[in-house]
Amino acid sequence: PYTAEELDWMARIISAESRGEPLLGKLAVGTVVLNRVASDEFPDSIYDVIFDNQWGIQFQPVANGTIYNEPTEESMLAAKLCLDGARVAGDSLYFLAPELTDNHWIMENREYVTTIGCHWFYR
Repeated sequence: PYTAEELDWMARIISAESRGEPLLGKLAVGTVVLNRVASDEFPDSIYDVIFDNQWGIQFQPVANGTIYNEPTEESMLAAKLCLDGARVAGDSLYFLAPELTDNHWIMENREYVTTIGCHWFYR
């Protein structure tokens, strides 16, 4: 069971982070968010994980405001699937699109899991 608010925020972060990615990539982004919720290293709710800034902004859409854009239909589907238990990208807690960032801290400090679309996933 999940709330409409949890579904909305999950769909927004999936949409903002993985627009243009295949459904599998959207599920992987959702998996990272839920893995963080389950981890002792991160906040305990979807909203708090998305807006966590203890070590700096965690998700670029929070910084650039695209988190507030209306999510796509496929992102809504991915959010529902994730909240209903679908998981890909294993126990990943991080992802990045190396071609789109200058910050490669994750690549240098975390264990690689898989690549889906333009995102690389790490635990």
